[in-house]
Amino acid sequence: MMPCSFCGGELEERRVQYEYRWEGKLFVFEDVPARVCRQCGEKYFDAKVVKAMEKAVLRRPEPVRILQVPVFSYPEVVMA
Repeated sequence: MMPCSFCGGELEERRVQYEYRWEGKLFVFEDVPARVCRQCGEKYFDAKVVKAMEKAVLRRPEPVRILQVPVFSYPEVVMA
């Protein structure tokens, strides 16, 4: 297995959560197979995994659940 391209660390197989953004919308995928660097945490996905997430976003199947996410404007939070 190749080392991490950012830090050279060792990669291990894991199931991760991944936030996917498409056309201004946020989609969260859970239990996604990935290779994760033990040192820096960088995630690597096989092309077939990324393609499957793309297809799901375009098809818009019924989600497992819906999350509410607060959004803040950085300058307004800092200046408060």
